[in-house]
Amino acid sequence: MKQAVVFDFNGTLFLDTCFHEEAWSRVYRELCKEKDKEPDPSFFCGPPNDVLLYTLAPELTKEERQKWSVHKEAIYRKICMENSDKVHLTAGAKELFLKLRERRIPYTLATASIKDNMDFYFKTFHLEQWFEREMCVYDDGAYANKGEMQVEAARRLGTTLSECIVIEDSISAIGYARENNAGKVIGIGSDSVHPELIRKGAVHCIRDFTEFDFEWLNN
Repeated sequence: MKQAVVFDFNGTLFLDTCFHEEAWSRVYRELCKEKDKEPDPSFFCGPPNDVLLYTLAPELTKEERQKWSVHKEAIYRKICMENSDKVHLTAGAKELFLKLRERRIPYTLATASIKDNMDFYFKTFHLEQWFEREMCVYDDGAYANKGEMQVEAARRLGTTLSECIVIEDSISAIGYARENNAGKVIGIGSDSVHPELIRKGAVHCIRDFTEFDFEWLNN
């Protein structure tokens, strides 16, 4: 088997957690008008939209959840464009991509984003420079959780998750990677969340990719 790298996107390659939290907050206020207290923002980090919407409003049908998912992501993209100065790849990401290419280490995305967001990212970030679109895994309704997406990403790269470095920001996604025996899990986020990411299964934590140690690619 060959070594490979599986990247998350939101909160990892694009530090957009605050945009998603704001979008979910607006959706919550629209959808759950009778409820007084919003969930903690961390509640919205990691799971696919369908799972979150089912938890918030189990009375919705599958088709209704799909409509709300599309609505939430439209709000999110609008927030992104209103903050265009913050819409860029995480510091050090491009340098890491170049290092992976230099060492001929394959890599791809496994993201809980829906297709509309993937289209937005490829257009806005010119991701075709760095990723093969057909190799990327996203939330198309075929996966029960982020762990299944990570496993599928490894499969598309011609390897197994046990041979992959998985880079994630969410506690739940790091947990799935560890449960599925990822070769190495790297957590990314602020210093305050590093202890929890380590507890959940990350072996190293970074704030951005300028802190990525290329020695981690050697084993």
